[in-house]
Amino acid sequence: MAFNLPNGATIQMGSELGDPIKVSAVSNAKGAIFTLPEGHGLVEGDEVLITSTWPLINYLVARISAADATTVTIGVIDSTDTNFFPKGNGVGSLSKITAWTLIPQITELAQSGGDQQYIQIQFLEDDRQRNLATFKAAKTQTITLAHDSTLPIYPVLTAADRRGDTLPLKMYVPKATETRYWSGTPSFDPQPTTAVNAVETVQIALAIKSVDMTFYKDTTTKN
Repeated sequence: MAFNLPNGATIQMGSELGDPIKVSAVSNAKGAIFTLPEGHGLVEGDEVLITSTWPLINYLVARISAADATTVTIGVIDSTDTNFFPKGNGVGSLSKITAWTLIPQITELAQSGGDQQYIQIQFLEDDRQRNLATFKAAKTQTITLAHDSTLPIYPVLTAADRRGDTLPLKMYVPKATETRYWSGTPSFDPQPTTAVNAVETVQIALAIKSVDMTFYKDTTTKN
């Protein structure tokens, strides 16, 4: 058992991505193997945004753990259960993240949604209703930062907001010696919230797209 404070953590947003590389097949394995065109150019350690017909890994952000001329392996993906990862499916693309831009001066990080929804049923013989899990609500993350219109992240957010882009995010938590990845579609209004004797702030609202967050410990060399 372990626990850590998030103090000192940094969050970056993927600001430049390479052209999507077509995935023609994905294996069912603990450490899924993606088949790519020869000369794809990806190498071990590259960070990628995944699109896939498997919903559980669509818009997942991960690192490549091995690569050769026509395949790459993404070790954090366990696609062995064919009920959730049907054989012969999973095709899509990999986009290499080529640049990250820091989201500085964060004053608050909040999250809403993601909670389990239920439906109640009751049979004639029941004197108490039963709960059946139905779906989990959509998830939204809100990042509040001190306003500074000269920050490099502003044009990145403005462009993504206008185009409706889904972008990768990366958080490094030094006390946990851990890097975390996820993705979302940002909504950004550069007009600051202003109040007397308070630091002006702006907010980034992220519609979370990746079902899962991926985690990489500093000591982990293969995933």
